[in-house]
Amino acid sequence: MTDKEYRDLYSKSKTEAQNALFYEYINYVYAIVYNKLRSCGTKEDIEECVSDIFSAVFLSYDDQNNLNGDLKGFIGTIANRKAINRFKSISLHNNRTVYLEDESSDISDYEQVEEITERSQIQNTLIKIINSLGKPDSTIIFQKFYFNLSSREIAKKLSMNPTAVRMRCSRAIKKLKEILSAEGFALKED
Repeated sequence: MTDKEYRDLYSKSKTEAQNALFYEYINYVYAIVYNKLRSCGTKEDIEECVSDIFSAVFLSYDDQNNLNGDLKGFIGTIANRKAINRFKSISLHNNRTVYLEDESSDISDYEQVEEITERSQIQNTLIKIINSLGKPDSTIIFQKFYFNLSSREIAKKLSMNPTAVRMRCSRAIKKLKEILSAEGFALKED
């Protein structure tokens, strides 16, 4: 569904337009949220985040703005941001809360817990560092390495040239390596 199709349907019936948009993009949004929250969230967390995303899409959609036919990018951006925020919220909550009801549950050995915690901290640090690169570099990195989009697909979403996307990606990776080295992370070359 394009922006124009949505606008036409929206002018006829707001409810029908929202329902059509929901059914068109539910799998796309769910995939984004699932990929972000599968390591820390429950099924209910994922479903609640998906609902929040569509609510935000419907509330933030302004029929006066022109999205140039790219509703998927608009929805994907909101979904990505909401899912990352929910991931941070759940991770922060999970790291600081101990439930007495779960006291009898099996706890992994200390090394495994330590490894999982370290990996989570590294992921949070990496996300912060990527975000510190600013737009559009951070968007390019997330789209390329978290969503496995090609340079051409990213270029289309960002209204850029694929060559420019590749160049910015290359420079952003170089910056990331420098920042990570300065932070004391050992890097492996693939």
